[in-house]
Amino acid sequence: MQSGKIKHWNADKGYGFIEVDNQSEDVFFHISTVRLSQPISEGQRVYFNSQRNEKNQLRATEVTSNELSILETSVSNSASNSTSNSAHRNLDNAQQKNNRNAQQKNNRYKNTRGSQNKKNGFSTLLSFIALIAVAVYFFGDLKSSLFTDSTPATSISQTASKTSSSGSAAITGDAQIDQTLVLIKQGGPFPYPNKDGTTFYNREGKLPAQSQGYYREYTVPTPGVSHRGARRIVTGGHPPTIYYLTVDHYDSFRQLQVN
Repeated sequence: MQSGKIKHWNADKGYGFIEVDNQSEDVFFHISTVRLSQPISEGQRVYFNSQRNEKNQLRATEVTSNELSILETSVSNSASNSTSNSAHRNLDNAQQKNNRNAQQKNNRYKNTRGSQNKKNGFSTLLSFIALIAVAVYFFGDLKSSLFTDSTPATSISQTASKTSSSGSAAITGDAQIDQTLVLIKQGGPFPYPNKDGTTFYNREGKLPAQSQGYYREYTVPTPGVSHRGARRIVTGGHPPTIYYLTVDHYDSFRQLQVN
């Protein structure tokens, strides 16, 4: 079981990402796995279990606002297994005492068929839900990628004078963006060392598809905000050869032409 807070939530598509406590990699979740007592919102604290899919992406298998509910589910399953094992042992004893007569064999056959039908029905339902979740996720990625190449580029002049406070070159006219670009070029130090420079996975599909590890993200501080805020610079290549700016937490990007 893990804990964290909802970092991003797309109500139209029914999916989002959880920022995990003490872990740099975010966890994808779909609305079909959510069991919350209140509407989903960004910044909401949650507890969850997760596993990696065939693409090595972390996906939440169950999301809840109550830590005990996950624990209770595990305990309930254990109790159910114990009860089931006891029932099987009693059935075996009854079969031995009655020399496995024809009536008992017929009843056992019916019970087995009924149990198999229930399991098959439950497995089919889970497969159908998983198929819908995957279809929604990849359809959203495909739709986003069709519009990626049309993202307008904002040209940046790099011929500005040095600022008196930090000694860094004025590039965009926004002090925080300029300072972040300078820190990226010189390799730090960054305001959030555990987050800045980590891999950006492009799960929203807003940037051109690249191999994992191609993109890195860096925090652009927002004046008057005590947390990381919603502004990021995402770079591509090592060393960076392309720069993108998002001011709305990955919902949209502008390409920065940094010479």
